[in-house]
Amino acid sequence: MRLSWSPKGSDFQKFSRYLYIYLSTLAILSFIGLDYIQWKNGEHSYIFSGISHREKEKIEEKDLNHLVLSQILEFGVSPDAITHYIDDRNIHHVMLELPLKQYQQLAPLLEMSLEKANATVRHKEQEQDEKKIYNLWTVRGEKEQNLSILFSCQKVPIYPKETVISYKAKNKVSIIIDDMGYNLRAINELCSLEKPLTIAILPYSPLAKETAYIAHQNNLEVLLHLPMESVNNTEENNHMEGIIHSKMKQDEIIQIVEQSIQQVPYIHGVNNHMGSKITANETLMRIILECIKKKNLFFIDSRTTNHSVAYNLAQSLKIPSTYRHVFLDSEVNKDSIRAKLIELFQLAQKTGAAVGIGHPLDETLSVLKNNLHLLERYNCEAVYASQVVQ
Repeated sequence: MRLSWSPKGSDFQKFSRYLYIYLSTLAILSFIGLDYIQWKNGEHSYIFSGISHREKEKIEEKDLNHLVLSQILEFGVSPDAITHYIDDRNIHHVMLELPLKQYQQLAPLLEMSLEKANATVRHKEQEQDEKKIYNLWTVRGEKEQNLSILFSCQKVPIYPKETVISYKAKNKVSIIIDDMGYNLRAINELCSLEKPLTIAILPYSPLAKETAYIAHQNNLEVLLHLPMESVNNTEENNHMEGIIHSKMKQDEIIQIVEQSIQQVPYIHGVNNHMGSKITANETLMRIILECIKKKNLFFIDSRTTNHSVAYNLAQSLKIPSTYRHVFLDSEVNKDSIRAKLIELFQLAQKTGAAVGIGHPLDETLSVLKNNLHLLERYNCEAVYASQVVQ
């Protein structure tokens, strides 16, 4: 017996109506979905651009980074004067250059905007010299948003200097200041010396990016101060962030070097922080130096051990390189540091070039400020580290 069904007229009409409603609803939902995706991607939207414009603004207002950058741009600061990065701790660093008067007008407006967004300026730091004032804001917002804003403010207009033909010394002295990135005072004092100095910044120091930015603005040369394991294996020495350990595998070392390079902008080269255990190990140093070579950076061997193979290996790999000749402040008192500085000048006088390394100590900065004029007496000139590598 064969069964068959053919819809009656009324049943068929109901079925058609339901099918039409279903397909129409599906088409509308698809259109809304595609329109929403376009809106989320910042493209033109037929529905959400009009209806949800205010909602989108509310979402954006909750983002501190967007809020600050928008306020700065709306105030008239040129995009070319703004630099910003996000570090591995998800802290957004904003650095901008503007006239002092413009900062004084912008600052209260920006603080009001931050307050409306439930964010607070938790700390303010200021450093200044004859030409510039640096204002550093540390901002904390909702959902643990952290923001660092560095305002570099010009006090007075800078006019082009007159061209002066001066005596050129034939002996080169490169002074490198290590362990930078912890405060603005040290970089501000070094900039005020108005000499071609080189600074080496620790990659995970709290003000690494701000320090590099100020150095770059003031024509100082920037190095990455790469932490490496020392023979003196103490908690303080060998457990800092970003340090290369002798037990690490090749891939891990490469990753650390590449991440450290990304932490410090404007770098031209690399020198080692500590590293008496690593720089004496040819296998480990080869891995590190090959990474440096790929980035077209030069290398300075800080010579924290007499057993270092780093400089000779760098030379064999055809990496522009040199090594430290004098530690300026191994003994921290002004008389000793001054004696070491004179020793550096005398060595350059004999050999044509010499490299000295010091640290951002009050004593070291004071000796440099009061004694760099002696360069001329020893027929020497201060140069960047990049000018003495071979």
